[in-house]
Amino acid sequence: MKKLLSLTVIFAIGCVAVIFSPRSRAGGWRELRWDYVNGQILVKIKPGGGVNSERDYLSDKQLPPGTRAELIASADTGGPFLVQLDGKLSVEEAVEMAERDPRVEYAEPNYICRLEETVPNDVLFSVEWGLLNTGKDGFGGKAGADISATKAWDITTGSDNVVVAVVDTGADLSHEDLNPNRWINPGEVPGNGVDDDGNGLVDDVNGWNFLANNNNLFESASVDSHGTHVAGTVGAAGNNGTGISGVAWRVKLMPVKFIGRQPDGVINGSTADAIKAINYVTQMRRRGVDIRAINASWSGGRSKALHKAIADAGGAGIVFVCAAGNGGSDSRGDDLDNPETADFPAAWTDIPSLISVAALDRSDALAGFSNFGHRTVAVGAPGVSIISTFPANAGAPNGAYAQLSGTSMATPHVTGIVALLSSADPSLTPAQINKLLIETAVPIPSLASKVISSGRANAYNALTKTFAQRASPVVTAVSATKTVLIVDGVGFLNGSAVIEANGEILPVSIKYRPSFALSNGTISRLVAKLGKPRMKSLFPIGVSAAVTVLNLSTLERSASFTFVRR
Repeated sequence: MKKLLSLTVIFAIGCVAVIFSPRSRAGGWRELRWDYVNGQILVKIKPGGGVNSERDYLSDKQLPPGTRAELIASADTGGPFLVQLDGKLSVEEAVEMAERDPRVEYAEPNYICRLEETVPNDVLFSVEWGLLNTGKDGFGGKAGADISATKAWDITTGSDNVVVAVVDTGADLSHEDLNPNRWINPGEVPGNGVDDDGNGLVDDVNGWNFLANNNNLFESASVDSHGTHVAGTVGAAGNNGTGISGVAWRVKLMPVKFIGRQPDGVINGSTADAIKAINYVTQMRRRGVDIRAINASWSGGRSKALHKAIADAGGAGIVFVCAAGNGGSDSRGDDLDNPETADFPAAWTDIPSLISVAALDRSDALAGFSNFGHRTVAVGAPGVSIISTFPANAGAPNGAYAQLSGTSMATPHVTGIVALLSSADPSLTPAQINKLLIETAVPIPSLASKVISSGRANAYNALTKTFAQRASPVVTAVSATKTVLIVDGVGFLNGSAVIEANGEILPVSIKYRPSFALSNGTISRLVAKLGKPRMKSLFPIGVSAAVTVLNLSTLERSASFTFVRR
């Protein structure tokens, strides 16, 4: 039988780099910083004096002339007072001077208060760079190249009412980091051999296996490690002192297996079984189970039947999050906008509930194996050396942990964000969630004009409906035809950016194509129609030219990009 779906380079790219003991200790806590406002202190006067005398005393005697004091606790005439220093004393000197006076109860800096970032106590959290990337975890990388999970957790860590279906291989729900978040079918009585909820399946207590047509969701580590790993990134129990944290600490995971070992020994699945799995999820949603997302870390052929099943799931209120794919036989990422290299379901652009995800490394670079597509792929997410749950073994009987790479690993980061969004605002529709994910992504150079958002998914931005801050212009690519110059990058102000060649503004108007416009007021592609004579004059074949982009309204200029027309 010809298989129409397969796990594209799932186990070839990155494979199992490291398997971690679930109790191994990793990393340390970040130090707390006590910053204060320059030029200000707080002073509290002991009981017994009037407001005016204390104010006069603070201004004229205790501190140098020119200082001012503001009573900030109206119910207490002794203060505290906010004292504005005149610049002649440091904050430390002013505090010391005030504390020497016997009438002062206390003096202190005016400390700066910041929003905290919720950090879980899971022992392997410091290895989860996709959730919090400090750039200092021993593996290198770029600080901030993550999904801003710790800031998002200040708002929500998820909800036990939200269900995510992992349509994949099976998953080891006995794992100590997955078991607390396993979905339990409220309509079924476990093990009684009866279809209690009347959905046509007997004892679908935690999900269903459409490959074997039974409720056995885990066969072995060699078969079901992929689904186990994906499930952990979405929703491993967080802050439980064990292993890792999922993007959503609180969520219910529903494994729906359709990929497994075939008679010829190959691990894959068929389109027919994928459709059965998706239809089951849709059916359970319509029966009242609050399923908000399907994680689909796989790819296959262009099936009309599969397209309909995904669209139907969207119509029922389910976001379909899928992997962009890991390239072709050369393991190099392909452009899904090109019909000849398109993978599905990621390349479908006409399903508003579908969002596809490319893979990034810890330095914010697009992974070499990751597919991309300006019209087809929505966002990027961490997908290289991602640690997550792995089936139990002799050395880790309660569940192990491993690092894998692939767009399969990037996808559940976004699915986890969908779970957080659904927890914070249950009224959001799939189309609204997808729009939020794209509009609030953080533009990064490696994704400029390569995905719809030109950016990395950001959980905090999505939850707070915050557009990413605009960065300074950066040119990432220059290309040309005989008549047209194309410049891609980030930070180009829409309507203001112009192209310069060897320090001179190109003597033509710049085209700003709407499909490359981003929500933060920038655009990722500039097009200059030069014509043949100007192209030959400005960019002679084989001659290096320095290309820069200037934002005329701010006078910000990019670094020079060397371009040679071939």
